Amino acid sequence: MTSGFDPIRGETVLVTGGLGFCGLNLSRFLAEELSCRVIVIDDCSNSRLPGDLPSTVEVTVGDVREPLTHASLLRESRWIFHLACRTILTCSKDPESDLAVNSLSTLRLLEWLRANRPPHFQRFVYTSSTSIYGNCRHVPSDELDPPHILNHYAASKLLGEHYTLLYHMAYDVPTACVRYSNVYGPGQSTGNPYCGVIGKFLDAAREGAPLMIHGDGEQTRDYTYIADAVEATVLAAVSPKALGDVFNVGTGIETSVNTLAQEINALFGGSLRVEHVDRRDIDNIRRRALMPEKIRVRLGWQPRTRLREGLRLTIGAPQARTVAADGQRR
Repeated sequence: MTSGFDPIRGETVLVTGGLGFCGLNLSRFLAEELSCRVIVIDDCSNSRLPGDLPSTVEVTVGDVREPLTHASLLRESRWIFHLACRTILTCSKDPESDLAVNSLSTLRLLEWLRANRPPHFQRFVYTSSTSIYGNCRHVPSDELDPPHILNHYAASKLLGEHYTLLYHMAYDVPTACVRYSNVYGPGQSTGNPYCGVIGKFLDAAREGAPLMIHGDGEQTRDYTYIADAVEATVLAAVSPKALGDVFNVGTGIETSVNTLAQEINALFGGSLRVEHVDRRDIDNIRRRALMPEKIRVRLGWQPRTRLREGLRLTIGAPQARTVAADGQRR
């Protein structure tokens, strides 16, 4: 993949939710590695403005649910990456806000594109979630497996997907969707008690506190390193073969929470304690992993960061590698 990113190099792109964990990593990559002018729209409800943004990243603190307010920025952008969303905890506590941010904002952006389609516009990319599969019938799940909606967040993310694909099919708006699976990496917030088990385990490990495991710890997840997820997202934006379709972004590998705790314990010298507590009251999925075969065959993407390496990178070990602008690791 030596030139897969070429179509977007040096272009103007817009990233909603561009100060969140995934959005900020995407924005930095687009600006630093692909020399893009990056316009970020974020309401800072789940994030803060970092002090070391590249000079080519322009931040507008605003509400993504009001695209007319940002019409001039939308007109300037050749690509739109729509990552803005409410967290799973916020969604269950405030379902109407969940619907408005995760789904209605998507509809309004797509409707603006339908009505005002700038002639230079290339692609609208919507970031969805593995949560839409719920308790999967098959593990790993592929894109043909039926959704199994178990919470408000999953419902609103799936609705956002449907709008995104509908507007391509019905109105010829160029769109694509990616479904992220448990993305992790350096800088991930641990403030939300329902998200980011890797971040929470690492925080506890650094403080010498026990690793708190909900339930028996045999529940599995598919942990995807942030650099891999960013690469997949950009490929979905530039590849003609991604148009009007949805792609899993995961490793296809199940890792139990117990195994995750063991891996982290080993990286910290084996001195950490583990404590089991009650099951979580939301997102109680027993098994979860995503099959990445479709995106491998269609777009040439595959995850290149195994869990142990990703954990070392997240901790800050010297083996750190980054995604280079030519798609190679260095």
